[in-house]
Amino acid sequence: MARHQYFHHVEHRKQQTHSKSTLWLSLIITLIFTIVEFVGGLVSNSLALLSDSFHMLSDVAALGLSMIAIYFASRPPTSRYTFGFLRLEILAAFLNGLALVVISLWIFYEAIIRMIYPKPIDSNLMLGVATIGLLVNIILTVILVRSLKTENNINIQSALWHFMGDLLNSVGVIVAVILIHFTGIQLIDPILSMIIALVILRGGYKIMRNTWQILMEAVPEGLDIDEIIAAMTAVEGVLDVHEFHLWSITTDHHSLSAHVVLESRNSEDAYQTINQLERLLKEDYHLSHTTLQIEHLDVNHLDAQYFEHVREAQ
Repeated sequence: MARHQYFHHVEHRKQQTHSKSTLWLSLIITLIFTIVEFVGGLVSNSLALLSDSFHMLSDVAALGLSMIAIYFASRPPTSRYTFGFLRLEILAAFLNGLALVVISLWIFYEAIIRMIYPKPIDSNLMLGVATIGLLVNIILTVILVRSLKTENNINIQSALWHFMGDLLNSVGVIVAVILIHFTGIQLIDPILSMIIALVILRGGYKIMRNTWQILMEAVPEGLDIDEIIAAMTAVEGVLDVHEFHLWSITTDHHSLSAHVVLESRNSEDAYQTINQLERLLKEDYHLSHTTLQIEHLDVNHLDAQYFEHVREAQ
C-alpha cells in the first residue's frame, strides 16, 4: 500500500545545520569546564564555585536537550505527528527551566547550611578556577553570537542568555574571592551563592513561564484576538468570525483556525474572500499557518439566536 505524501504550505520542520555544529562545540567545552569547576569547588570548599558548576551543568543539560530538539525539529511531519516534532523544542525548554529552579533551591539550602556551619576556603584555587571560567564563558559567548549572525535559532538564543549569565557569575566569583582574600570574611561565599541562585531562579522561572504559555496554547504575546477578529470582519463579504483559536506550536510558529460566515453563497466569491483574509493575516499579523472554514447563515443552519445576532450586526 502506497504511503501518502503529507504536503504542508508552511514547513513544519527546521533546517539548522550551522546551529547543530555550534551547539556541539558549546556542549563539549561546557562539559569539560563543568567538571573542572565542580572538582575545584570541592577541593577549595567554595560553595560559590559549586553552585556555579551546577549552573554550568544545567547549561550542559540545556544544550543536550537543544541538540535533541534540533534533531527532531528537522524531521518532517508524519501520519501520526502532523505538526512534525517542533513542540519537542518547547518540552526541552520547560524541563530545562524546571531543572534551573530545582538547582537554585538546592543552592539556597546549601548556602544556609554553610552560614550555620562555615568551612575554610582556598581562595587561591577558587580564584584560578573562576578566572578559567570567565575565559571559557567569553569564548562560548563569542561562538554563539557569531552563530546567530549566520543562522537565527531559538536554541542558540537560549544558550547565549545562559552563557551571558554564567559570564556575569564568573565575574561575581572573582570579585568575591578578592574580597575574601583581603577581608577574611568567609560569609561572602554563601552570600554570593545566594545571589547566583537568584539569577538561576529568575532564568528558570522565565523559561518555564514562556514555555507554559505555549504548552497551554495561549494566544502568543503581541497578538490581540479582538483586533484580529475586527480586522477580519471588516473585510467585504464577511458577516462574522467565530470558533476562533490562535496558538503557538513552538516559538515563532503560530497557528490560527476560525469559522468565517460569508454573505455570498457563490463559491468564486467565497474563495476570493478567503484568499483576501489569508493575505490580511499574513501581511498584517505574520500568521502564515491559517485554517478558515466557510459558513453561510442559510446553508449551515446556524443557531437561531446566533442568526439574529449576525443579522442585527449587518
